Amino acid sequence: MPHQRANPTSIKSFGYDPVTKALLIICEDGDAYRYTGITKEVYEDLVAASSRERFIRDSIQGRYPREKYPCMGIGEDV
Repeated sequence: MPHQRANPTSIKSFGYDPVTKALLIICEDGDAYRYTGITKEVYEDLVAASSRERFIRDSIQGRYPREKYPCMGIGEDV
């Protein structure tokens, strides 16, 4: 899953797989979160958001199933 660099926030990077509709977010602290059921439109809105942290908090968290993976690194697959 290719990753995009996020703006300087607690989000280190994020990537989207349109086939599985999964969004993977890797945080600066190394924790990773995988959200499922994310549509392409929601991902595009995330990419365009002025504050990606706020968008995730307001539009994704609590609305989509989430799995947490501790201490992931860029390039590791989930």
